[in-house]
This record gives sequence, structure tokens and C-alpha cells, in this order.
Amino acid sequence: SGVHCALNHSGMAQETYFTLKPITFLNRRVSILLQNENGPCPLLAICNVLLLRNAISIHEDIPSISLEMLIQMVANRLLEDNKLGSDRSSFEVANSQQALNDAIGMLPRLQYGLDVNVKFSSTVTGFEFTQEFAPFDLLDTDLVHGWLVDPQDAKSAAALTNMTYNHVVELQFAYRAARDRALQGADDGGGRG
Repeated sequence: SGVHCALNHSGMAQETYFTLKPITFLNRRVSILLQNENGPCPLLAICNVLLLRNAISIHEDIPSISLEMLIQMVANRLLEDNKLGSDRSSFEVANSQQALNDAIGMLPRLQYGLDVNVKFSSTVTGFEFTQEFAPFDLLDTDLVHGWLVDPQDAKSAAALTNMTYNHVVELQFAYRAARDRALQGADDGGGRG
């Protein structure tokens, strides 16, 4: 497993650690983080992108790293990449500072997953924007998906283009509820005379 917890003296989980694996990437040795089985972890994805870009580094002799240290490394990278220059208005500075604070505040939650609403479009980057995208945006890291409609299926493509996953699910529930009401109405007296 790529994740383990240190235990304190009372046997309670103290801190999460992630295992590192040295690899060769573009003729350069770099350590990447391993994820726990079945564990979605956008934070590890961000870290691995930054490691492969050489924007953060972890020495290949280090076998594991704490979640707290990873969050600090990404927060530092966010601060470094998004310095607020003096050439901005106070409004722009306030907005940028809030976006940066939101992104850093989001980092601990990214260890558990990412709530996204995919847009069915012709691009792999179609998502409804949420606050959870802030760290990706501020680190200039694209989030992509594979939920593309087959363009050869013209009916589905026409019906789904530019709809979101959540919208499709809502329509499906509405359809089933209407169908169930219609069937219930037919059973309650549609055939009596």
C-alpha cells in the first residue's frame, strides 16, 4: 500500500504518510508519490505533476512523506507561483489573495477526492467550475476527464452536448418519476369502466 499511518503511544492514528517511488522521467531521476488502493487523491495528482515538472522536489532517498508536509509544499508552490505584484489595484490584490487563500484552504480536503460535474462536450477539460478547481488553476494544471460523447452517435451527441452530468442525472430522475406516476395512474383506474 502507498499510504500508512504512524501511531502514537495510545495506538491512535497520528499522521498519514505516503510512500515515494523513484523513477526516471525525461532522463531525470524523480520521486513520485504512490496512492492507496482505490483511493482517489487529487492532492497526490497535483504533487506528482509538480514533481514531474520539477516545481517541487523530494530527494529520492526519502522513502515516505507526511500529508502535512505535502500540503505545506503545495501551499508554498501556490504562494511562489502567485505572488501579488505592486502593479495591481487593491481590488485585484484582494481578489487574488482570496483565491489563493481558498486554494490553500482546499488542499487538505483534496486528500479525499474531488467533487466535479463533468460537461459533456467535445473537450476533455469540460467541467462546471467549483472552488475545488482553484488549486489546479493557480498551479496552471489542467484537470481532464474521459467522459466524451461518441460523435458518431448523433442522437446522443445532440442530446448531451453542453449538458453536465448532474443535469443528466436530474433529467433521468424526473423521467422516472413521471413514468412511475403515469404507470400508477394507469393502475389506479385507467382500465376501470
